[in-house]
Amino acid sequence: MKMKTCALAAFFLLAAPFVHAVEPVPFVYRTVAEQPQNVNDREIAGLFDRWNAALQTGSATAVTGLYAPDAILQPTVSNKVRSTPAQIQDYFDHFLAAKPVGVINYREIRHLGPDAAMDSGVYTFTLTQADGTQREVQARYTFLYERLDGQWKIINHHSSAMPEVPKTLHASH
Repeated sequence: MKMKTCALAAFFLLAAPFVHAVEPVPFVYRTVAEQPQNVNDREIAGLFDRWNAALQTGSATAVTGLYAPDAILQPTVSNKVRSTPAQIQDYFDHFLAAKPVGVINYREIRHLGPDAAMDSGVYTFTLTQADGTQREVQARYTFLYERLDGQWKIINHHSSAMPEVPKTLHASH
């Protein structure tokens, strides 16, 4: 019994450096999600395209207009939850300086009723710094939409950067 305990202790003592030396490689989504086949899902998927196009106008007012008046934004690059149109616009006033361009890498669409839907998954944003250098940020997202007065509006938007960040991220487009 004592010999077995010593052998196990020696094994773990010798194996420990190898366990710490091997870093797990974070999973990175490298593909662009296909457009849904279902017409109702395509309508919801198109809401991201509309939002992404609004980002590319550089107008925080245009982006904020896609959110319901009582929407909640839990943004990727800010710790502060935004719960008023003024706060949401303030976030985009700063975020749009990086000229964000997004692509959906993975998505799941759920219809929550005739006037409510959820689009969640993973997206990658290319951000351009003031000096022209670009970086990519991959994040998990959830958009909750509600049709209000005949128009789809974002009622909740949560986005969080991936917790396991690779040294470099290059999503294939």
